[in-house]
Amino acid sequence: MNEAIAKTLLELRKQNHISQEKLADAIDSHQVYISEIEKGKKQPSLSILYSIARFYGMTLTELVSVIESNITNLEND
Repeated sequence: MNEAIAKTLLELRKQNHISQEKLADAIDSHQVYISEIEKGKKQPSLSILYSIARFYGMTLTELVSVIESNITNLEND
């Protein structure tokens, strides 16, 4: 699951041309924490996922749906 979360959040950030620092500032977090999530070393809390979803104009449900899709894709590879 960490790998799917990491992949999803990294892809979202890159698609939106956002730096880790800008994302971290926007969600009241730290760039190192964002980096660790994107590397699969840390699991974000539900509140962090909610904040990230809101930052990208998504609902938490939409974000989780993308993560679930990536889980399925990774399982099938």
